[in-house]
Amino acid sequence: NGTGTSFFLEPFEEVVEMQWSSFSEPPEGGLQVVSTTPVTRIDMRARKTFFQYDVRTNDNVALRIQGSIFWQVKDVAKLLDLTADPAGDIWYKARSLLITTISKVDLETFMAGFNTLIRQAFDAQRSDGFYSDRGLQVHSMEVTGYSPTDAATGTTLQEIIKETTDRINRLQAQRSQNDVKKAKLFSDISLEKERTRLITTQANNERLVATNEGEAEGVQLSKSASTFFEELNETMPDLDTRVKLYKMHKELENQNMRTKHISTGKATLFMTADELNFDMKGAEL
Repeated sequence: NGTGTSFFLEPFEEVVEMQWSSFSEPPEGGLQVVSTTPVTRIDMRARKTFFQYDVRTNDNVALRIQGSIFWQVKDVAKLLDLTADPAGDIWYKARSLLITTISKVDLETFMAGFNTLIRQAFDAQRSDGFYSDRGLQVHSMEVTGYSPTDAATGTTLQEIIKETTDRINRLQAQRSQNDVKKAKLFSDISLEKERTRLITTQANNERLVATNEGEAEGVQLSKSASTFFEELNETMPDLDTRVKLYKMHKELENQNMRTKHISTGKATLFMTADELNFDMKGAEL
Protein backbone atom coordinates (compact mmCIF):
# COMPACT_ATOMS: atom_id res chain seq x y z
CA ASN A 1 0.00 0.00 0.00
CA GLY A 2 3.02 2.27 -0.22
CA THR A 3 3.32 2.82 3.54
CA GLY A 4 5.90 0.11 4.28
CA THR A 5 8.44 -2.26 2.80
CA SER A 6 7.45 -5.64 1.39
CA PHE A 7 9.91 -8.49 0.97
CA PHE A 8 9.96 -12.19 0.25
CA LEU A 9 12.06 -14.83 1.95
CA GLU A 10 14.66 -16.48 -0.24
CA PRO A 11 14.78 -20.28 -0.44
CA PHE A 12 16.00 -21.98 2.70
CA GLU A 13 15.41 -18.75 4.71
CA GLU A 14 12.98 -18.37 7.56
CA VAL A 15 11.79 -15.67 9.98
CA VAL A 16 13.82 -15.68 13.17
CA GLU A 17 11.74 -16.27 16.26
CA MET A 18 13.26 -15.27 19.59
CA GLN A 19 12.09 -16.08 23.09
CA TRP A 20 12.16 -12.95 25.22
CA SER A 21 11.59 -13.04 28.95
CA SER A 22 8.36 -11.53 30.17
CA PHE A 23 7.98 -10.15 33.71
CA SER A 24 4.49 -9.54 35.06
CA GLU A 25 3.55 -6.64 37.29
CA PRO A 26 3.79 -7.92 40.90
CA PRO A 27 0.34 -8.09 42.54
CA GLU A 28 -0.27 -6.55 45.94
CA GLY A 29 1.40 -8.83 48.45
CA GLY A 30 2.20 -11.42 45.76
CA LEU A 31 5.15 -12.55 43.69
CA GLN A 32 6.12 -11.61 40.17
CA VAL A 33 5.60 -14.24 37.45
CA VAL A 34 8.47 -14.79 35.00
CA SER A 35 7.68 -16.35 31.62
CA THR A 36 8.78 -16.18 27.98
CA THR A 37 7.06 -14.81 24.94
CA PRO A 38 7.89 -15.41 21.25
CA VAL A 39 9.14 -12.35 19.33
CA THR A 40 9.37 -12.17 15.55
CA ARG A 41 9.10 -8.39 15.16
CA ILE A 42 11.29 -6.02 17.18
CA ASP A 43 9.48 -2.94 18.42
CA MET A 44 11.97 -0.07 18.75
CA ARG A 45 9.68 2.09 20.84
CA ALA A 46 10.29 2.57 24.55
CA ARG A 47 9.33 -0.39 26.75
CA LYS A 48 8.52 -0.86 30.41
CA THR A 49 9.66 -3.93 32.34
CA PHE A 50 8.58 -4.63 35.91
CA PHE A 51 10.96 -6.08 38.48
CA GLN A 52 10.76 -7.62 41.94
CA TYR A 53 13.96 -8.54 43.77
CA ASP A 54 14.80 -9.98 47.18
CA VAL A 55 17.72 -8.01 48.62
CA ARG A 56 19.44 -7.65 51.98
CA THR A 57 20.82 -4.49 53.60
CA ASN A 58 24.19 -4.09 55.29
CA ASP A 59 22.59 -4.67 58.71
CA ASN A 60 21.07 -7.96 57.46
CA VAL A 61 17.47 -6.82 56.92
CA ALA A 62 15.77 -8.82 54.16
CA LEU A 63 13.64 -6.70 51.83
CA ARG A 64 11.58 -7.29 48.72
CA ILE A 65 11.69 -4.30 46.40
CA GLN A 66 9.76 -3.73 43.21
CA GLY A 67 9.64 -1.14 40.50
CA SER A 68 10.01 -0.64 36.77
CA ILE A 69 12.71 -0.16 34.13
CA PHE A 70 12.20 1.93 30.99
CA TRP A 71 14.36 0.82 28.06
CA GLN A 72 14.50 0.84 24.28
CA VAL A 73 16.13 -1.03 21.37
CA LYS A 74 18.43 1.33 19.44
CA ASP A 75 20.48 -1.02 17.18
CA VAL A 76 18.92 -4.26 15.95
CA ALA A 77 22.16 -5.59 14.41
CA LYS A 78 24.04 -5.34 17.69
CA LEU A 79 21.08 -6.85 19.50
CA LEU A 80 21.02 -9.94 17.28
CA ASP A 81 24.80 -10.36 17.49
CA LEU A 82 25.07 -10.44 21.31
CA THR A 83 21.76 -11.55 22.81
CA ALA A 84 18.56 -13.39 22.10
CA ASP A 85 16.80 -12.07 25.22
CA PRO A 86 17.36 -8.33 25.80
CA ALA A 87 14.52 -8.05 28.34
CA GLY A 88 16.08 -10.82 30.45
CA ASP A 89 19.55 -9.26 30.18
CA ILE A 90 18.24 -5.92 31.45
CA TRP A 91 16.22 -7.52 34.27
CA TYR A 92 19.15 -9.62 35.58
CA LYS A 93 21.62 -6.75 35.19
CA ALA A 94 19.32 -4.51 37.24
CA ARG A 95 18.98 -7.22 39.90
CA SER A 96 22.75 -7.49 40.23
CA LEU A 97 23.02 -3.71 40.50
CA LEU A 98 20.36 -3.40 43.20
CA ILE A 99 21.65 -6.32 45.28
CA THR A 100 25.16 -4.84 45.24
CA THR A 101 24.03 -1.28 45.97
CA ILE A 102 21.62 -2.08 48.81
CA SER A 103 24.08 -4.46 50.48
CA LYS A 104 26.40 -1.49 51.08
CA VAL A 105 23.94 0.55 53.18
CA ASP A 106 21.90 -0.07 56.29
CA LEU A 107 18.11 0.05 56.54
CA GLU A 108 17.97 3.61 57.86
CA THR A 109 20.08 4.94 54.98
CA PHE A 110 17.99 3.00 52.46
CA MET A 111 14.71 4.35 53.86
CA ALA A 112 16.03 7.91 53.95
CA GLY A 113 16.51 8.08 50.19
CA PHE A 114 16.25 4.83 48.26
CA ASN A 115 15.29 6.46 44.94
CA THR A 116 18.32 8.75 45.06
CA LEU A 117 20.52 5.82 46.01
CA ILE A 118 19.25 3.69 43.11
CA ARG A 119 19.49 6.54 40.60
CA GLN A 120 23.10 7.29 41.53
CA ALA A 121 24.07 3.59 41.22
CA PHE A 122 22.23 3.33 37.89
CA ASP A 123 23.97 6.43 36.50
CA ALA A 124 27.35 5.08 37.62
CA GLN A 125 27.00 1.84 35.59
CA ARG A 126 25.76 3.49 32.38
CA SER A 127 29.29 3.72 30.98
CA ASP A 128 30.27 0.05 31.37
CA GLY A 129 29.15 -0.79 27.81
CA PHE A 130 26.75 -3.57 28.79
CA TYR A 131 23.70 -1.90 27.24
CA SER A 132 25.35 -0.10 24.32
CA ASP A 133 27.13 -3.28 23.16
CA ARG A 134 23.72 -4.94 22.87
CA GLY A 135 22.17 -2.01 21.01
CA LEU A 136 20.03 -1.07 24.04
CA GLN A 137 19.34 2.14 25.90
CA VAL A 138 17.99 2.18 29.45
CA HIS A 139 16.23 5.45 30.23
CA SER A 140 15.46 5.10 33.93
CA MET A 141 14.95 2.73 36.83
CA GLU A 142 12.39 3.48 39.53
CA VAL A 143 11.66 1.77 42.83
CA THR A 144 7.91 1.93 43.49
CA GLY A 145 7.80 0.03 46.78
CA TYR A 146 9.54 -2.21 49.24
CA SER A 147 8.53 -4.46 52.10
CA PRO A 148 10.27 -6.79 54.57
CA THR A 149 10.12 -10.49 53.91
CA ASP A 150 9.50 -11.51 57.56
CA ALA A 151 6.72 -10.43 59.94
CA ALA A 152 8.97 -9.23 62.79
CA THR A 153 10.91 -6.92 60.50
CA GLY A 154 7.62 -5.73 59.02
CA THR A 155 6.31 -4.73 62.45
CA THR A 156 9.52 -2.88 63.25
CA LEU A 157 9.44 -1.16 59.87
CA GLN A 158 5.85 -0.03 60.39
CA GLU A 159 6.81 1.42 63.77
CA ILE A 160 9.71 3.27 62.18
CA ILE A 161 7.45 4.62 59.44
CA LYS A 162 4.84 5.67 62.01
CA GLU A 163 7.44 7.42 64.16
CA THR A 164 8.87 9.17 61.12
CA THR A 165 5.40 10.31 60.06
CA ASP A 166 4.59 11.53 63.58
CA ARG A 167 7.88 13.42 63.71
CA ILE A 168 7.16 15.08 60.38
CA ASN A 169 3.68 16.06 61.62
CA ARG A 170 5.11 17.47 64.84
CA LEU A 171 7.71 19.44 62.92
CA GLN A 172 5.01 20.78 60.61
CA ALA A 173 2.83 21.78 63.57
CA GLN A 174 5.79 23.48 65.26
CA ARG A 175 6.64 25.25 62.00
CA SER A 176 3.06 26.50 61.76
CA GLN A 177 3.18 27.79 65.34
CA ASN A 178 6.48 29.50 64.63
CA ASP A 179 4.99 31.16 61.55
CA VAL A 180 2.08 32.46 63.64
CA LYS A 181 4.45 33.78 66.32
CA LYS A 182 6.65 35.34 63.65
CA ALA A 183 3.67 37.09 62.06
CA LYS A 184 2.52 38.36 65.48
CA LEU A 185 6.03 39.60 66.25
CA PHE A 186 6.21 41.51 62.96
CA SER A 187 2.77 42.94 63.66
CA ASP A 188 3.81 44.05 67.17
CA ILE A 189 6.98 45.64 65.79
CA SER A 190 4.98 47.51 63.17
CA LEU A 191 2.46 48.62 65.81
CA GLU A 192 5.22 49.87 68.12
CA LYS A 193 6.80 51.79 65.24
CA GLU A 194 3.47 53.47 64.49
CA ARG A 195 3.03 54.19 68.20
CA THR A 196 6.50 55.77 68.30
CA ARG A 197 5.56 57.94 65.35
CA LEU A 198 2.35 58.95 67.12
CA ILE A 199 4.18 59.88 70.32
CA THR A 200 6.79 61.83 68.37
CA THR A 201 4.10 63.69 66.44
CA GLN A 202 2.16 64.46 69.63
CA ALA A 203 5.32 65.72 71.33
CA ASN A 204 6.11 67.94 68.36
CA ASN A 205 2.56 69.27 68.36
CA GLU A 206 2.63 69.95 72.10
CA ARG A 207 6.00 71.67 71.73
CA LEU A 208 4.59 73.79 68.91
CA VAL A 209 1.50 74.67 70.93
CA ALA A 210 3.63 75.57 73.95
CA THR A 211 5.89 77.68 71.73
CA ASN A 212 2.93 79.53 70.26
CA GLU A 213 1.38 80.04 73.70
CA GLY A 214 4.71 81.24 75.05
CA GLU A 215 5.13 83.65 72.17
CA ALA A 216 1.60 84.93 72.66
CA GLU A 217 2.15 85.34 76.40
CA GLY A 218 5.46 87.08 75.72
CA VAL A 219 3.82 89.46 73.27
CA GLN A 220 1.06 90.16 75.79
CA LEU A 221 3.58 90.71 78.59
CA SER A 222 5.66 92.98 76.39
CA LYS A 223 2.61 94.98 75.41
CA SER A 224 1.49 95.23 79.03
CA ALA A 225 4.93 96.45 80.14
CA SER A 226 5.06 98.96 77.28
CA THR A 227 1.62 100.35 78.19
CA PHE A 228 2.62 100.52 81.88
CA PHE A 229 5.73 102.58 81.13
CA GLU A 230 3.95 104.84 78.65
CA GLU A 231 1.16 105.67 81.13
CA LEU A 232 3.73 106.66 83.81
CA ASN A 233 5.94 108.56 81.42
CA GLU A 234 4.50 111.96 82.35
CA THR A 235 3.84 111.44 86.07
CA MET A 236 7.10 109.54 86.76
CA PRO A 237 9.82 110.61 84.31
CA ASP A 238 12.63 108.61 85.99
CA LEU A 239 13.03 105.24 84.20
CA ASP A 240 14.60 103.41 87.17
CA THR A 241 11.70 104.40 89.38
CA ARG A 242 9.19 103.13 86.81
CA VAL A 243 11.09 99.83 86.54
CA LYS A 244 11.06 99.36 90.32
CA LEU A 245 7.36 100.17 90.42
CA TYR A 246 6.71 97.65 87.61
CA LYS A 247 8.67 94.94 89.42
CA MET A 248 6.69 95.58 92.61
CA HIS A 249 3.48 95.44 90.59
CA LYS A 250 4.37 92.03 89.13
CA GLU A 251 5.47 90.67 92.54
CA LEU A 252 2.16 91.69 94.07
CA GLU A 253 0.33 90.21 91.14
CA ASN A 254 2.15 86.88 91.55
CA GLN A 255 1.59 86.92 95.29
CA ASN A 256 -2.12 87.50 94.80
CA MET A 257 -2.22 84.58 92.33
CA ARG A 258 -0.49 82.27 94.83
CA THR A 259 -2.84 83.39 97.58
CA LYS A 260 -5.81 82.66 95.34
CA HIS A 261 -4.55 79.17 94.60
CA ILE A 262 -3.96 78.48 98.29
CA SER A 263 -7.36 79.74 99.33
CA THR A 264 -9.27 77.80 96.71
CA GLY A 265 -7.36 74.54 97.20
CA LYS A 266 -6.85 72.09 100.06
CA ALA A 267 -3.23 72.96 100.66
CA THR A 268 -1.90 73.71 104.17
CA LEU A 269 0.17 76.88 104.54
CA PHE A 270 3.14 76.94 106.94
CA MET A 271 4.69 80.34 107.79
CA THR A 272 7.45 81.33 110.15
CA ALA A 273 7.13 83.94 112.91
CA ASP A 274 9.33 86.33 110.94
CA GLU A 275 7.01 86.09 107.98
CA LEU A 276 4.06 86.93 110.28
CA ASN A 277 6.01 89.66 112.13
CA PHE A 278 5.05 87.86 115.36
CA ASP A 279 7.12 88.45 118.48
CA MET A 280 7.18 85.34 120.68
CA LYS A 281 8.96 87.11 123.58
CA GLY A 282 6.26 89.67 124.07
CA ALA A 283 3.37 87.25 123.76
CA GLU A 284 1.44 86.35 126.90
CA LEU A 285 0.50 82.70 127.50
